[in-house]
This record gives sequence, structure tokens and C-alpha cells, in this order.
Amino acid sequence: MTGRARTGEGRRDLEACRAALEAHYAVHRTIPSMAGLARLWDYASKSSASRRVDQLIEAGVLLWSTDRRLAPGSAFRILPDPQAQVSDAPHLNDTGPNDNGRHDPDPLQAALAAWATDYDPVLVRAYSVTTRLLRLARSMERHMTQSAAREGLTSGDVLLLDALYRVGPPHRIAPTALKHYFLMSLAGVAKRVDRLEALGFIRRVPNPDDRRGLFIELTHAGRAALTRLVAVDRTAPHILWPTVLSDRQYQAMIESLTVADAVVAAADKNDRSEFPPPDM
Repeated sequence: MTGRARTGEGRRDLEACRAALEAHYAVHRTIPSMAGLARLWDYASKSSASRRVDQLIEAGVLLWSTDRRLAPGSAFRILPDPQAQVSDAPHLNDTGPNDNGRHDPDPLQAALAAWATDYDPVLVRAYSVTTRLLRLARSMERHMTQSAAREGLTSGDVLLLDALYRVGPPHRIAPTALKHYFLMSLAGVAKRVDRLEALGFIRRVPNPDDRRGLFIELTHAGRAALTRLVAVDRTAPHILWPTVLSDRQYQAMIESLTVADAVVAAADKNDRSEFPPPDM
């Protein structure tokens, strides 16, 4: 058998596996375990199914969720349930126990289909990415807030402690210079400094080069709190989700987000220059 023939056969096998999986999903609305996939595809072992899964992930048909479960990817075709009968379809006013609760687990797929019927294809592509990023950001912010609350802090407080830590020993800096160390904008720095000082996580110390100036410094208690939060991050899905990406996926995401950040930042800069903030 020639190499071309083997490649064609492999592609057909991949498409057959994809079709079987999408048909299974249409009925059950779940992705089977690796053992279940081996049975679905009539493979002799889970390792064979795992190799096929890797190919489907590379093709965008599947992805690993943050809880290490296989989930439909962007190229996954959500098919209607072939077992559903027209007579069983619920009426608009049916909200009782006959509702079997079967819903598309990713409403963005339905949104994409709706957008595609009328919106400019360019906008559909933009909305599909932007909406996912916004949903992911909201979820991550919620988890970050819950994590920070373990130490009686807000996520913004943790960013300030982290900025001080990254300054390096003795973890001390003038408040006005803090903004250069933030990885994102952080409003209300003065209020956060006051709160963190009251908690004993930072302290104000004299600036030896300026009698009227003060430094803020990370305390031992502040470093300990940050260390505990970092330990929690080692098992937090909202932090570790990039680790499920392949090297190629990770690099592509970093490059894509870098480009997106530059484009949006340039537009944001132009907006600020065209519409200066009002006098306070």
C-alpha cells in the first residue's frame, strides 16, 4: 500500500470516528470516557482510542475541559437527536415534568448558528472568539475572587501583593512606581494600600532619599499570605487550564492574544487621546 493510500485510509478512519462520536453525542449529549470511546470505535485498547482523540483534538473536534473531561471543540458538529419525535416536542407553554432537560451544553454553538443566518461572516468570527473570552474572563475573575477571599483579600489586593513581590528583595517601592509593575490596570491603589497595611500585609517605611517620601514594603505576613494563595493556584482549574493545551496550541494562543492585546490597546489609546477624561 502506498503512503498516499495509507494517508487516505487514515483520514477516512478519522472521519468515521468523528461521525460515530457526533452521532453518539446527538443522542446522549455526552462524550464517552476513553474506554467508552474504544468500545464506540471498536478499538482493541484505550491507547488506540487515545491516539485517535489526539488527532480529533488537533482537528478542533474535541478539547480537554478544565476538569480534564473531553468536550466538543469548535469544529464539533452538534447534530439533532435522531430519536426525538415531532409529537414529543414540547409546546411553548410546556414547563412541567415532561421537559427532559436536554439542552446544548454550550449555548455559544446555538448563538453561532443564529448569528450566521444574518450577520456579516466577519462579525460572526469576531463574536465567536470575543464572547468565549468574555465568558472565560468572568469565570476566572469569579474564581480569583473566591481564592483571594481565603485570606480576607480581593483579587486586586492579591495583584498588589504580587507586584511588590516581583520588585525583588527587600520588596519595597514608592507607591507612584507601583503602576509599572502591574500586569493589568488596578484602580484605587491608595485604598488598597491602606487596607493591606491594616491587615499587616504591607507597611509604610521612610524613603532614605526623600524625607517627605515613603516606600511601601511587603511584610513577612504578606509574603506568607501570597505563598498560601500560590499553593492554592497549583490545583485551581481557572489557573491551570493552559496546561491542558498542547505546545502548539499554547504557542498559538500566546501569539494570538499578544496580537489582540496590541490591536485593542492601540484603539484604547486612540480613544483616550480623542476623548480626554473630564477634570476631576
